[in-house]
Parts: sequence; C-alpha cells; structure tokens
Amino acid sequence: MEKVFVNSTRPCNVARITENFTQLRTLLNLATAQATHTGRATPASLVLPFPASDALRVFRVLHYLYPGECTYWEQPARQMALAGAGIALSIQTTGSRRFADAALAWQQLRDEAIVQYASGSSENQAGPALFGGFSFDPLRARTPLWQGFSDGVLILPRLLFRQQKHQATLTLSCLVEATDNLDHLIDTLQQEITQFSELMATLPDAPKDASAEAHMYSMRDVWPAASWKALVHKTVGLIQQGSYAKVVLAREVEVMASSQQQPFQLATVLERLRQNYPAAYVFALQRGERTFVGATPERLVHAQDGQLHTMALAGSAPRGATEEEDRSLGSALLASSKNREEHEIVTTMLRASLANLCSRTWIADTPELLRLKNIQHLQTAIVGELQPGRSILEALQMLHPTPAVGGTPTDSALAFIRANENLDRGWYAGPIGWIDLHGDGEFAVALRSALLERRRATLFAGCGIVKNSDPEAEYAESCLKLQVILRSLSGEE
Repeated sequence: MEKVFVNSTRPCNVARITENFTQLRTLLNLATAQATHTGRATPASLVLPFPASDALRVFRVLHYLYPGECTYWEQPARQMALAGAGIALSIQTTGSRRFADAALAWQQLRDEAIVQYASGSSENQAGPALFGGFSFDPLRARTPLWQGFSDGVLILPRLLFRQQKHQATLTLSCLVEATDNLDHLIDTLQQEITQFSELMATLPDAPKDASAEAHMYSMRDVWPAASWKALVHKTVGLIQQGSYAKVVLAREVEVMASSQQQPFQLATVLERLRQNYPAAYVFALQRGERTFVGATPERLVHAQDGQLHTMALAGSAPRGATEEEDRSLGSALLASSKNREEHEIVTTMLRASLANLCSRTWIADTPELLRLKNIQHLQTAIVGELQPGRSILEALQMLHPTPAVGGTPTDSALAFIRANENLDRGWYAGPIGWIDLHGDGEFAVALRSALLERRRATLFAGCGIVKNSDPEAEYAESCLKLQVILRSLSGEE
C-alpha cells in the first residue's frame, strides 16, 4: 500500500503543540481507515517544526518522561542529533537473518506508514526514523549480561527530536488499531506532549562542567590479563602458520562505582562523551535497566540520496603529549607495515562487499589519519552508488563484520573468536544507528562502548591480531581504547 503524506495548512510552533491537534485527528482517522482495510495496525506519525535546541537537554526531558525507553545519537562536529523516547513500534529479529528480516520489516513500515507534516515542515525535512542496533555474532551463545538486547532491534520512538544544524522537528508516532477509541488516544497523546512542553520550559540546565560529579570506582578484567595475552600469543602462532590473515580479539572489563556513589548518570556520561569526542558518533540505547552507550569513531555506512558512504578504519597509535611527538606518532602510523597491512585487509573486503550492492564505487588513493582525543587511526573513504531498490539495512548484511572487528577470512576468524574469546560481545562491535522512511540513515560500529546497569558498567575493547602482533603491545593498545569510555564514566580528564 502506498504511503500517504498529508500537509496541514495551519502553522504550528512549540507554544501551539498542546493547543492545535486538528492535524492529529486527521492523521488518526486516516490510520484507522487503513487499519480497517488491511486488518493490521497502521503506523502513524505527526511531524511538527521545533526550535533548534541542545539535543542532550531534550534527551534529559525525554528520559524523565520515559525512563528505560530512550535512545540518543549525536555527531557534535556535524551538528546532527536524534533523541527519542517511548516505543511506538519495535522490530526485533534473531539469528543469521537478522539484517534481512529487519530490511523486510522496514520495507513494510515504509509502505504502510501514514505521515502528516504540519505547516512549517515538509516531506523533504527530517521525519520519522527508527533507531537501533544488531549483535556482533548471532551464533554466539548468549548470556544474561545482554538481556533485552536481541540480535536485532529497531525502534520507532513515541517522541523523536531530530536536528540537523539549525533545523529541527519533533515527531509524534503511534500504532493505530481499527478498534482504537480515537478520543482516548488523542487525549493520551495530548497529555504526553503537554508534559514534554512543560518540562522543556521548566527543567533546569545540567551543570556545564560534567566532570564535577566524578565517580570513584573499582575495575577488574573479567578474563585475567595473562590469559588474554596467552590467547594473543596463540593466535599469532596460528596466523603465522597460515590459518588466518587476521583475528580481532576483544577484552571485557567490569567497572563498579563505589557504594557511596549514585548509579552512573546516563545524561552526564553522554555529556562527557560529546565534550571529549566531538568527531565521534555518541550513542545510547536503553532496554529497561540496561543501557548500551558509547562514542565510536568508526562509521560503517551512511546512506543519503541514493549514495552509500563508508570508510575503512584499521590501524591505531596513541596521540602525542606534544605537537612534535603527535606528528611523529602519526607519521610512524602511516609508515607502519603492520598497520598498513591491517588497513589494506579492511579496504579490500569493503570493496568486494560493495560490488554486490552498488553500481559504482570510489575509493580514496591513500589512507589518512583520523585523530581522536587519545588515539589516532588510519582511515580510507569509500563511496558507492546504491542500486535501485536496495537499502542501508542490506548494506549492513554485506559489510558486517568488517575485518576491523572480526578478522579474515571472515567465517573462520568468527569461528575462532566464538570458540576462544571467552566473552559475550553482545552488541559490542555490532552495527548501531538509524534509518528513516526515505531510506536515508547511518550506522556506526559500536566501539568505545559500555553496557551500564546502575552502578556496574561492562566495558569492551578489541585489537586486530596479525602475524607480527606482540601480546604486551596489544594489551596496552586495548587499555588505551578503554580510556575513551572509562574517562566518561569517572569524570577524569
């Protein structure tokens, strides 16, 4: 069924959100009629213009209204953000078809959704979007640690704030049954918008210095450091024997806040992450009492206007204490045969994967440096022209896992990780991001991340092991990567 777009002629601003619901009733009447015709609930969204705002302040309001059901995505350097709360619709998938099934469910949502754009917004502007992520390996045995995080989850939020530079929208979404009492549904939605508007007007700003609430914590390796280094040594031997070209091994670290401290505050953690890593993708997704949060530098794929943008990201070095030392470390990284080999493996794999999805691809001639606060990486830009009828969710199936987070050959490296890594990665190193009803969207690789549950945080970091890897050096590199999220939990600089 063709998606229906309705444009209201009446202006709408924040002050009038709680007053003018004429377009909402029109929307729900259309949705009810469609639900009656199809025999299925109809997704319905009302898109309202909204003043450009601090996305994290909006998130704090949403988090107050919908505790345990919030999502966040921001690229501070690009002035782009999404903050969502509540669940209008949830797509959940399992097993090795998690991407394909999610793509089919998204297609049905796109075809059946009814979207009304109020005056001041249009179909060309930001509207409904789903936010979610996928597990790293659906064949890995699951543990209670990742309860609530199935192999694939895409959520259409009840309320979604979406901003690109100085343009913003607020989208209200719901699922309409043929038998719904529209008066009751409108009253409920009106109350939610009223609460949101009042809190936006009255909620005090958070302290500007997010580090003021520093946490005292204890930290332990879930798997002993000596055992992890021994696994690295074993893996290097197998690579040298020709069993693999590369295997990525992850570590799991548990951080506990002291009993005198409050539980980790999600908004505070997000504030620290975006302050310290403005070039990264800052994200959070709540599933009840657990929240997956992080700031990853690695874009997996970005879709816009029929083009796919991705990058190869592999090879790491620390930042220097001085400008001269920093340049020296960057030059050494660019010249490092070990890191260039690791990077070329990723680039080659991405080129082959996109050939099945894109009619043409363009790859930068040489890698560049991506410099973050405490670490720098090699990166190479890749652009593809998406074939008609293909989606970014299909791209995830082709691109994940890249050799940067799994290894190569892919299947044998994953089998080795499954049998030897001794941890449940869950969503760590899996795709996380968003897709809208136009097919535009962006997914990153969920690195530099942690799973929060009250006073406990489980942190993850991985290293690409190749034939000349040194266990001590790889352990030190993993510690460096853990600092990204650890500093944001503790408040340390």
